[in-house]
Order: sequence, then C-alpha cells, then structure tokens
Amino acid sequence: MQTVPLTNVLHRDTLAMIVGGRTFARGEECFDEGRVLGTQSQGGELAGIVKPAETGRRPYEVRIWVREDGLSFDCTCPMGNTRQICKHTVAVTLAHLDQERRRAEAEQSQLKDKLMDLSLRELLDGLLTRARTEPALMAALHDLTRE
Repeated sequence: MQTVPLTNVLHRDTLAMIVGGRTFARGEECFDEGRVLGTQSQGGELAGIVKPAETGRRPYEVRIWVREDGLSFDCTCPMGNTRQICKHTVAVTLAHLDQERRRAEAEQSQLKDKLMDLSLRELLDGLLTRARTEPALMAALHDLTRE
C-alpha cells in the first residue's frame, strides 16, 4: 500500500467537517494556547504530544494515520480512549498544517530570492526550455501574455 501524506488528505475545513464545530473549536483553542509540544510526520502518519490544561496530568499522545478506508486516530486522553476524535487530535493536526504552511512559505521565499539573482535572459531561457517539455507550463506562460 502506498502511503499518502496527511496534508494531501486533511485540510482545515475538512477537519472541521469531520469532527464537528464544538470539537474543532476546542482543538483550535488548544493549538492557539500553544499546548502542542511537538509533532512528527512520516509517510501517512502523524504523531504529536499535547500538554493537558490540568496540572499534574501526563501529556497526551496523539497518532493520526491514513488507511485505505479513511483516517484513523488514537489519543491517550479519556475521550480518545472511547475511540472518539478529540480536541487533542485536532490541535496536533492544526499544528502540523501550520508547520507545513510555514515550510512551504520559506521554500517559496528562498526560491524567489534565487530567481531574483538571475538575469532576465537566464530566467526566460530557463522557462522556455522547460516549457517545451511541459505543456501545462507552456499554457500558463501563454496565459500570462494574454492578460
């Protein structure tokens, strides 16, 4: 079975629809409070640790993964033990999506800086060479010239 990255499957709006408004809002609050201590993503699985709001409790361990028949999840909190999606699952997912967004923005910014260092001729030659073998890029360049 091929693993599917969670960001290809799970988006903020999708998550809200799956869990419902109340659980999503509570998970969003948990994320906004900075209670997600860390996340780790590999293939189609995401794991994270969430600090409880109550003192004296152990951090909650969350795991979310993609199966052929949909999403699965596990959390060590009382609600997670009843096999229900909890606010901690939402918070970990939101933290992961936020990290992915920041990573993509940083990558785009670095690429933009490198492209700015090219001469106009180098940039155009590179684009046109690539466009010869990529019809979608050629079409996008034609669209730019029609605006």
